[in-house]
Amino acid sequence: MAAPADAQRQGSRIFLVVLFLLAGLIGLYLWQTGTLPTLAQRLAPQPALPSSNAPLQAFFTTPTLAYPDNPARRPAVPLLEQLLRDIGSARSSIDLASFDFDLGELTNALLLAQRRGVTVRLVIDSENLVAPEASLQAGRLEQAGISVQFDRREPFMHNKFAVIDGQVTWLGSWNMTANDTWRNNNNMVRVRSPQLAADYRAEFEQMLAGRFGTAKTSATPYRQVQVGAARAEVYFAPEDGVAAYVLQQLQAAKRTISFMAFSFTSASIADALVAQHQAGLRIHGVMEAQNAQGSGAMYHRLYDSGVDVLADGNCYIMHHKVFIIDEHLVITGSYNFTSSAEVSNDENLVIIDDATLAHVYLDEFARVYSQAQIPARCR
Repeated sequence: MAAPADAQRQGSRIFLVVLFLLAGLIGLYLWQTGTLPTLAQRLAPQPALPSSNAPLQAFFTTPTLAYPDNPARRPAVPLLEQLLRDIGSARSSIDLASFDFDLGELTNALLLAQRRGVTVRLVIDSENLVAPEASLQAGRLEQAGISVQFDRREPFMHNKFAVIDGQVTWLGSWNMTANDTWRNNNNMVRVRSPQLAADYRAEFEQMLAGRFGTAKTSATPYRQVQVGAARAEVYFAPEDGVAAYVLQQLQAAKRTISFMAFSFTSASIADALVAQHQAGLRIHGVMEAQNAQGSGAMYHRLYDSGVDVLADGNCYIMHHKVFIIDEHLVITGSYNFTSSAEVSNDENLVIIDDATLAHVYLDEFARVYSQAQIPARCR
């Protein structure tokens, strides 16, 4: 009589093991696709987010970066949380352009927005679709019927921006990826301005129609935009000849220039910095260590001329593309200081005159510069 009971208990154990394995596989799939947040994300204190009505805000990944990065212990990142909140409150449209895109959390938010009746459109460079994480998210969006345009040229569609409801624009150096969120130094500016949003939507429309690089025309409706107390100038590459406007600001500097550069091969920009250093201005900067020694890099040109320039200390990537001039002017965007950014890639750059924003960026520069002085120990 014992054998049937034993067999029943054995069958129950096997059923429970299979059930637990199945639950584990489902949980792993949900975590990989961003549907299920990690335990650390659920238990971590939620970031205090600033008012979404502010006309101009800066966000940085730096304060939340840790080495080594552990996906099971990733903290909430205010930049990502605020963008998700903006997407969650969108009512009519979301236009998003990103060189790389692999965040399941963002895909989920965009899918929910589409289900609410919001028009969601994306432009993504095809370069990164070889990565399974990126192709998975792109596939989920396309399968849902969301319009996704890919740039399949050799030059990059290198933008990183989002326009929400024709009112709020996000722009900066941050690719919408796990690496750029939890490993790499990045910045984004959140701007509440219908005029600036119109500028970025005009650029987006050209790319969505399949016009990239030199096929685009200069069509920015509001070159200069007032944003609260700040003034912003908007430029797109390659059609606007961006380097000339960067040089103009560098040559007009009176006291200080601080810079953070992922890739810096522009001889003309380096020459402008050296000239200002020789004129007595305080010039100091940080360049991404992996690129500082690369072909054509301006690191040694600057260093040998006496400019205070350091290789960065992040064990991953210092991905900023920023100048801060005279403590009141910020230059930022997707635009690396390279010839490819100038003549072939799709890029954006803003010049913002606002002392408050500049000091926020100087705080970020101080963090990056300090880490460059005492680099993290990397395994």
